[in-house]
Amino acid sequence: MSTIVNKTVQPVTTFQGYLRSNGDVGVRNHVAVVSTVALSNRIAQLAIAQHGSGLLIHGEFQRGLQTQDAQLQELILTQIVNNSNVGAALILCHDKTSALGWKKNLSSLQKPIETLAVMESLGVQNAINSAALAIGRLEQSIDDQQRVNCPISKLIFALECGGSDASSSVCSNPAIGQFVDWVIAQGATVIVSETAEFIGAEDVVRAQSINTGVADAINACIERTEKRMAGDGDLYRGVNPTPENIEAGLTTLVEKTMGAVCKIGRASFVGCLEFGQTPTKPGLYFMDTPFFSPCSITGMVAAGAQITLFSMGVFNPSGNPLSPTIKVCGNPNTVKNWVDGIDVDISGLIQGHISMPQAGQQVANSVLKVASGEITKTEAFGEGQFILPRFLPAF
Repeated sequence: MSTIVNKTVQPVTTFQGYLRSNGDVGVRNHVAVVSTVALSNRIAQLAIAQHGSGLLIHGEFQRGLQTQDAQLQELILTQIVNNSNVGAALILCHDKTSALGWKKNLSSLQKPIETLAVMESLGVQNAINSAALAIGRLEQSIDDQQRVNCPISKLIFALECGGSDASSSVCSNPAIGQFVDWVIAQGATVIVSETAEFIGAEDVVRAQSINTGVADAINACIERTEKRMAGDGDLYRGVNPTPENIEAGLTTLVEKTMGAVCKIGRASFVGCLEFGQTPTKPGLYFMDTPFFSPCSITGMVAAGAQITLFSMGVFNPSGNPLSPTIKVCGNPNTVKNWVDGIDVDISGLIQGHISMPQAGQQVANSVLKVASGEITKTEAFGEGQFILPRFLPAF
């Protein structure tokens, strides 16, 4: 067995990013092709394929939504366009009225944006051609933007976990927690979500919040979620809702929770956010989201997260195309079998080859490389979805 070396060299605190006119920093410079309604999804896909580039942002976005659902969909799409990883954006709409509305909504954003109404194109191929030409113009508009030296304090990180097993609680989650402690000390912002995964961690929330107001707000979210989940007759503190977690050896949701909360390190929560709500100052935030990872990540990316750290035990393919997703894993079997899907291999923890501080530094080193342009495994496969929660039935 190798000797564990406890002393580690702290990583540098700068990276090469894209400085935006409003002072924000992107780790990518995408031309985002945003389909604002599912009716234009295929046009967006074909336009990107025809032009050969562009980042597709689409989902099952609907027309005719009402009240909270309509407001949330518009807000999240607007904030996704505003994410600093977007250098320019093409907004695809179904009709002229929608296009004019989106043009007005996005007029205050300080980046090149074009809107296109599919129904104004008079032909499917014409719509594809028009969108492809727009992508080309937008690429030219940001072509001269170069990476510059930026402080890591400019970054917002989304924390996620999935495919949890015993290794998650002793390897990947605490290794990310080591990084979180370090990066918050540098003045960065971190968001953790999936409210259901905090059921059973109410005491941790109280101990790791800057005041009782923040703790009470987070615990109120946990209580609401637990009551809602209990509506099907199960008491989720005593069961585990996901088959892969059961197969991996976890027995209860609380057991999973106590491993999951390790990824916040020793930092204190400075705020409680609604889905997609933007942080107002640096520090650690809790975001109230569903526990389905593509949905929870969508909320954090809409809040401005430029990078996602994804802890896993058994493999989980989830990610987000706009926020490079760094997969961190300490399970030797997962690392071996899914080598093309793991970015940070810290299985040396279980094997006794590295210490926890060294694992945390591996995470930090990967973050700085990705922030400066290194492509993640999730990006290479084009994996990731944008999914919104629903408040009301859609008709």
